[in-house]
Amino acid sequence: MIKALLFFILFLGLNFVGLSQNSKPFNGTLTYRIERVDVKDSVEAKMIIFARDSLLKIVNFNSELGKQETIKHLTQQKKYVLIQLEEGNFAIQFKDDEADTSVRSYTFKKQFGHAKIAGVRGKRLHFKHELAKNDLTVIYTKQIAAKYLGAYDNAPGLLLQYYVVNDHGLYKYTLESLDEKIPPLSIFMIPPDYQKISLKAFMEKSVKTSTTIPGTN
Repeated sequence: MIKALLFFILFLGLNFVGLSQNSKPFNGTLTYRIERVDVKDSVEAKMIIFARDSLLKIVNFNSELGKQETIKHLTQQKKYVLIQLEEGNFAIQFKDDEADTSVRSYTFKKQFGHAKIAGVRGKRLHFKHELAKNDLTVIYTKQIAAKYLGAYDNAPGLLLQYYVVNDHGLYKYTLESLDEKIPPLSIFMIPPDYQKISLKAFMEKSVKTSTTIPGTN
């Protein structure tokens, strides 16, 4: 369980990168459905993104691993993953530097056609990833900057439907709803009962804990 949790935290921390686009600020809530498409499983998962100008809160729900929350300050390049454990509540800080775009594991190419996702009209893009067996199609809109999603920082706009590929499988993210109501500022604050900790310190703590708790190796 500890190993699975660490992978999920790293996945969240590394997946949300990219600050390179300039666009008018977006305020609102984006809700995505997450499905594994390479194999069938019974895991239910969603991702909810709360955005208020340069502030983001990303909430991931997973029926196996529970809820994980990430808070990002885009202009300050700060990012925290919030987790709850028996040992306490932690806000794990990640470095949020701009991604090195010199080498990418994926490419986008223009593709004819449009599609409407959750009532939002989008354009199609050809998507090729070195870990995916087949080429795929993603949908994006220029109405919102890609930085509010984070994944695939060089996309021409917010991805409405896209894929995440890693060694564990192929996952499809589909926008279910877009609410333009401004979220309250309190959503983006780290709760007072959470301890701020670096990723290195947290991993060291987890290793020590796993050696004393039976069944976690």
